[in-house]
Amino acid sequence: MLINEKIRFMRQQKGWSQEEMAHRLSMSPNGYGNIERGYTNLSLPKLKKIAALFDENLKELFGSDDKNIFNSIGDNNTGIQANQNFCSLFSDTNQCTKNIQVESNLEKQILINAQQSREIKMLRQINELLVEKEDRHNTEQIVGDKGNAYEKMK
Repeated sequence: MLINEKIRFMRQQKGWSQEEMAHRLSMSPNGYGNIERGYTNLSLPKLKKIAALFDENLKELFGSDDKNIFNSIGDNNTGIQANQNFCSLFSDTNQCTKNIQVESNLEKQILINAQQSREIKMLRQINELLVEKEDRHNTEQIVGDKGNAYEKMK
């Protein structure tokens, strides 16, 4: 279960609305809704506050099977640094840091693959347009040749 899904699940278990949760976190309902949808990178202080609302510590909030701790893709590795700070809360910090680095590399590769897929799709569309253009040109040339042959027969 991803952290945003777990936060939603725990909020629902408490019987709180998104608006109530947003108020407890001193944020807008839309901002909180983005957390539950996984659109927001959570800071360590915000995570601590969420865990406290559920009467849990961060380790319990994440659990050992969570796959997505933070979105660690960024222009300047700030996400990785935040993740390393997060790992310092656990006893096995080396393994936690390695897992985050692997996850970061995987997420980057997924983005690269998605971009390559978009480029391949675009190249296929360009190829189809070029084939259509060539077919039209060949058809026009054939029609033109037949017209010239007809003129010569007169």
